[in-house]
Amino acid sequence: MPSDIDMSSNALILIGDDPIASFSDPGAGAQAAANLYPETYRQVLSSHPWSFALKEQLLNQLAAQPDDLTNYKFAYQLPSDMIRLWAIFPHSDYTIVGDLLYSNANELLGRYVFEQDETQLPPHFTKALEYRLASDFAQLITESTSKSEFFEKKYLQAIAMARTIDSQQKPQVPIIDSPFVDVRFGGLSRSGF
Repeated sequence: MPSDIDMSSNALILIGDDPIASFSDPGAGAQAAANLYPETYRQVLSSHPWSFALKEQLLNQLAAQPDDLTNYKFAYQLPSDMIRLWAIFPHSDYTIVGDLLYSNANELLGRYVFEQDETQLPPHFTKALEYRLASDFAQLITESTSKSEFFEKKYLQAIAMARTIDSQQKPQVPIIDSPFVDVRFGGLSRSGF
């Protein structure tokens, strides 16, 4: 599986620049990659609940309670490796303030996106990330808006495909009963026609 250097190097090749062996290589490509890669990677990860980058963890309830004005009883410490919180269980109202989560639930399980090691990334995600990097690098290195826009379009297509592939990692939930459909047919089952 590719590393952060591999993906950055591939993105530089896509825009017609020289590949890099490390972020400390001389040249504009390595400097752009060193500066842009970490946050671009985290941003693309945070855009979707990727199955390969999800964790579930019981949140640590803090002894100190939130201020009475918040209308919440409990404060929880968010995980230090969390990029974005996607869900809490049991489902309840909550507010995030800095690195704390306020809720009235006595115990919470958080499902969140974390910064997965690049060697664990699936190919559909790495290709989308390379296109995103190429779009960013093209503007800085080649100063070509059209090249940047071209790779932005490639990124949007690749990320849509990656999300589709990722969504197929779990079975679809069948609809067993639908009161909305029953009402539409006057309470009669559809087989009654």
